[in-house]
Amino acid sequence: MALESIDAGVWSLVPAILAISLAWTTRDALIGLFVGVASTGPIYGALRPGADAVGVPPDLVGTPVGNALGALFGLKLIPTLVATAPLFSDAWYVENVLLAIFAIGGMIGLMIRAGAIQGVLEALAERADSPADAEKAAYIAGVAVHIDDYFNCLVVGSMMRPLTDKYDVSRAKLAYYVDSAGSPAARLAFYSTWGAALIGFIGGGLTEAQRQNVLPENMGGFVQGTGESASAVTAEIWPLFFNSLFFGFYSWIALVLAGLVAWQVFPNIFGMGREESRARSGGGVVGPDQDPMISEEIDEYEMSPAADPDWRNFAVPVATMILVGLGAMFWRGSPVVTVPGETSNLLFALGDYQLLIPPAGPWAFNIGGVKLGLAATAALVVAAVLYRLRGDIPSNDEATDAMVRGFKGIFLAALILTLASSIQNSVTVLGISGFVTDWFRGVPAGLVPVLLFFATAGISFADGSSWSTYGIMFPIAIPVAFTTGANLPLVLGAVFSGGIFGDHSSPISDTTVLASSTSGSDHLVHVRTQIPYAVITATIAAVLFVLFGYVLPQGFEVIPY
Repeated sequence: MALESIDAGVWSLVPAILAISLAWTTRDALIGLFVGVASTGPIYGALRPGADAVGVPPDLVGTPVGNALGALFGLKLIPTLVATAPLFSDAWYVENVLLAIFAIGGMIGLMIRAGAIQGVLEALAERADSPADAEKAAYIAGVAVHIDDYFNCLVVGSMMRPLTDKYDVSRAKLAYYVDSAGSPAARLAFYSTWGAALIGFIGGGLTEAQRQNVLPENMGGFVQGTGESASAVTAEIWPLFFNSLFFGFYSWIALVLAGLVAWQVFPNIFGMGREESRARSGGGVVGPDQDPMISEEIDEYEMSPAADPDWRNFAVPVATMILVGLGAMFWRGSPVVTVPGETSNLLFALGDYQLLIPPAGPWAFNIGGVKLGLAATAALVVAAVLYRLRGDIPSNDEATDAMVRGFKGIFLAALILTLASSIQNSVTVLGISGFVTDWFRGVPAGLVPVLLFFATAGISFADGSSWSTYGIMFPIAIPVAFTTGANLPLVLGAVFSGGIFGDHSSPISDTTVLASSTSGSDHLVHVRTQIPYAVITATIAAVLFVLFGYVLPQGFEVIPY
């Protein structure tokens, strides 16, 4: 059973601070993450010794002895914090993160053994003849595969690693391109898995504004019902969401900056410069004292003597994963694109299946989520069958061995994801959201967007998840926009941007972990080399939020909503 959330105040920051600082100083993400999770139990127990999960006798509650015993007894809550973390308690995460990452790992093992990776390398080598070309290809691939941030990280790193290795581009540089084109690009694509999720987050904030009686009269149609039964009218929110895309400054700047780096316009700075210098001079794409998140067993795994290097052995499983993933998004029981209150036009029908096109008017979208677990498992099965039929993997035993090597190679990433998800659960249980709720009282409207950007960025960096941060911040930010007179689309863009900063830079971010793992980079090296670029991006975004915060009037809108 999940722990009841408490209001721990400033103590809610302790697990994240410990996890990040220890991971940074020890250069071991596992140590930092474990200590961060472990610290939550004593904090929870000391602050809530009378809770059933803690078990301090009632006579001692409220005394120094009771608090001390609560801190001690709180250690037994550590397994609960892990077991009730989103990665395990939510079936979506189990299916679309854990299952997907192991399926991808197994497929990588099969691809290496069947010569698929070697085939891609040979095909790309014909079109790329320098490190600069390899970097451009990695960046373009990251932007192109943007239907989902997890999907991007899982596919692009695995696909581009052989090419960047061939031309001595450091693994940290590859991880930067993978990470910088994952969440930032997916956030800007309304048709991605982020589109429907962000609509839900905005709806939650509008509903909270109605409960607080601050929802403007002209936006009354965005929420139906009242009080606890109130709910957002999803179809009405899309135009507001489209407005926010113009103000997603962090995503736009991150993509532009990564492109400038890939085209050698912006230099390799700080740690990235050292990584690239070592790699180019023949010192290896991974430093001798680094710990890449793909094990040596899989990194040094060799192609089968029976295999024929062929890029199509790579393309077919990846195409399967993309088609299955897109199919889950757009193959729906109801129209994907509609105009509320209007009947869609029938283009043609095949049996009970219909292809509908929307009429003229403001569109609303009904996009499903990418089924990463289904897509990755389908690709794994297709790869195994294809390689056996072609004879590139000559026996079932060899195919099984290849998959097991892939599973083992990706295990470290899965372990870090487990603890990162547990940290997210820990700070949520300690009530980090309540700690920021009162920060904005009396703030001038012009400063509201940039302050919300900083607050969201800080929370997202601390808990490693933009989505959990959005769940915290939108019910705060949208009422604040209405009560202070700040421009609503700009405020939405500030919250979105702050969440992406955490996804892009935090060492406990799931997408940052995935970018490290599939790129074969040492995780903390990836974090250290990427943060300077993330800080530059955030600084430019903050300046823009201040500027637009004072320039844009409250009612400004790009698209009427």
